Amino acid sequence: MPATPARAAILLFTRPAGEEAAHKSFGRGRRAAAAIAAQLIARASATARQAGVDFVCVESDEQRGRTFGQRLASALVYGFELGYEQLVVIGNDCPQLTPALVRQAVRALHTTDAVLGPALDGGVYLLGLHRRFFEAEAWATLPWQTATLGHALRRYLHRAGAAVATLRPLADVDTAHDFAGLLAWLPAGSFRNHLHTILAAERPLRPVLRLRRSLLAAAATLPQRGPPTL
Repeated sequence: MPATPARAAILLFTRPAGEEAAHKSFGRGRRAAAAIAAQLIARASATARQAGVDFVCVESDEQRGRTFGQRLASALVYGFELGYEQLVVIGNDCPQLTPALVRQAVRALHTTDAVLGPALDGGVYLLGLHRRFFEAEAWATLPWQTATLGHALRRYLHRAGAAVATLRPLADVDTAHDFAGLLAWLPAGSFRNHLHTILAAERPLRPVLRLRRSLLAAAATLPQRGPPTL
């Protein structure tokens, strides 16, 4: 395997589980959504750490700006100011992302200028690039969180003269429909077990049968009989 670039890092762009749950219901209640978000964040962190490359996590308190694009651009500025020349940016919404695929993206930056991991919904689940192709103001105005993002990113990079490598498409998890799909394909393992434990805890208790007072009063007047004698 080629040597890892000395100045490359994986940047996890995320926010606390409670904030994530406020934006993504996953078709569940707020408490369950926060628990699911916590699992997704933990999985993304583990994936990044297992890739064997420097890891930088930028949570919401370290992000600047009002819009998603501004906050993501500020996270990239933060990463580059740490001295890295290449950043591979991931979010917390793609459980299919593996350490091997992250390493593939880092290796691609040895020979190309940018790497895109296309999401099936038109966005991207991974973005890798060299510092020289990053311009904060321009990046902040891209159509983040839309189905046109992947196309817009590719067009921007090509106009900037960047050679772009593409990873295989993967599904991300942003909606209740996405989460249902995740549960359908997810193989057996601790991550799947944690999600099913959350869903089991969310199920409502069996309703308790309550009799009207009038029925209880009527029942009290009935003769009390023991079991029949054989």
